[in-house]
Amino acid sequence: MPIVYNSVGAGLYDGKVKLSDGNEFDIYAIISLIGDPSQDETEIKGDDTTLATFISNIREELKIEANGLSFDTIQAITGNSATSSATGIEIPLGTDSQKNPPFIEVQGFTKAKDTGNSAVTIQKIWHKVQIKSIKVTQEGEGEFKLEMTGVAYQTATDIEGAALATSRVSTLKVLY
Repeated sequence: MPIVYNSVGAGLYDGKVKLSDGNEFDIYAIISLIGDPSQDETEIKGDDTTLATFISNIREELKIEANGLSFDTIQAITGNSATSSATGIEIPLGTDSQKNPPFIEVQGFTKAKDTGNSAVTIQKIWHKVQIKSIKVTQEGEGEFKLEMTGVAYQTATDIEGAALATSRVSTLKVLY
C-alpha cells in the first residue's frame, strides 16, 4: 500500500490507558480526549528588543471525559485498589497514593480516511502521563460523567521503557 500523507477523521471511538507492565485498560464510554500543548518560555531581552526565546518543560495538559465507569481504569490511574462484595464494588478516591500518581500511557483513536480513499485510524499516544484529578458529575436529567485531568510529560522512552527515536510528549499515527 502506498504511503498517503493526508487523512481526515471524525469521532473519537476509543480510548485506552496502558501501564508499565504492558496491561491496557479501556476508558469505558469515552466521549472526549483533549491534549492542550503547554511549555515554559524564557525571553532574552536586550537593546530594546527580544533577542531570543528559550523553551523548556514541554508538556500537554490532558482532559479526558467519559460517560461511564471502569474500575480497572480508575485503579490504573490512581494506584488505588477496587474491592468487591456481595453488595457491590467500591474504590477509594482522594487517597495518599494520588499525591504521586503512577505514570501511564494514554491512547485515543479516531476513524478516518486518507486521500487515497482508504479507511484508516488516527491514533494519538501520550507516552508519560500522570492523572492528577478525577471529577465525578451526577446530575438530575444528565448523564453520569467522569472527568480526568493530568499532564503528559516529555520522555525518551515509552511507558514500557523502550527507547523512542526522539524525546517527545506524544506520537501521532495513522494506522492502515
